Amino acid sequence: MIALGVQTWSTDVPAVERFWRAAEACGYARITYGDGLWDFTHDGWTMLAALAAATRRARIGPAVTYAFDPAAHHPSWLARRAVTVDHLSGGRLDLRLAVGAEDDATRAAWERHGIRYPPAGERIAALEEAVGIVRALWRGERVEIEGRAFTLRGAQLAPPPVQRPGPPVWIAAMKPQALAMAARCADGWEASYVTPAAFATLSASLDARLAESGRPAAGVRRSLEIDVALVDSEAEAARCRQRFCAERGLPADDPMLDTALIGDREAVVSRIGAYAAAGATDLMLGFADFPATGMLERLARVMALR
Repeated sequence: MIALGVQTWSTDVPAVERFWRAAEACGYARITYGDGLWDFTHDGWTMLAALAAATRRARIGPAVTYAFDPAAHHPSWLARRAVTVDHLSGGRLDLRLAVGAEDDATRAAWERHGIRYPPAGERIAALEEAVGIVRALWRGERVEIEGRAFTLRGAQLAPPPVQRPGPPVWIAAMKPQALAMAARCADGWEASYVTPAAFATLSASLDARLAESGRPAAGVRRSLEIDVALVDSEAEAARCRQRFCAERGLPADDPMLDTALIGDREAVVSRIGAYAAAGATDLMLGFADFPATGMLERLARVMALR
């Protein structure tokens, strides 16, 4: 059965905490909080540490976090933060990473803070290097590396994480080079805002790269980041579609609209089933009424999560 998780972003701390407690009570499998320098989040790792106490069962983690440059998250600090949250959560952390978007606005957002945002190929190589360092530090090894992005000389970390040899590492990847990197080193892979057919194509591409790396396809979970609006009428659905497009600056007929789960109970359940048939093991949902919990609770009842 496909696992449903929820994504959260907000600087309203009490609202986020209420939402996390509701998601836990409803039976959602995973809950994430955004990380980055954007104006719609606090520091992701500080929030995860605080929110770990709001749950007891659900797996938690950053929606994604970044390690493409030492000034974003140095792998030693990333390993340390992950160990801390893993302990605070009793061993429920997923380390979720991303290469970063390939557009001028994203590059400018990082560079305004003096953080280098190298070309995609360099970011992918740096992330793979960072994953290797983080895992070695979790294992308690003395790390000696003179890499392309990071240099460590005899570095060690203790204590180890609760989960051994370490928390699962998820990597968000869509393009061929990033998919190949995920196939080499990820425990879980995530795509964003694609249709079931497109997800199946990406999943098949990942399978081919896993085979090249000598890894079994069944050993990597597959997730999709997607928006959902569970509504009662076509008029309400139309308003949600308009809002979806307005928030992203999209025309009303943009193909991205086809990726959103907007509709009544039957339509949303059918679409979730289509993603499961396309190979998704997990969906990470952004609810249209967040931080309200109405849709969150209603979908949990529809899907009989508890």
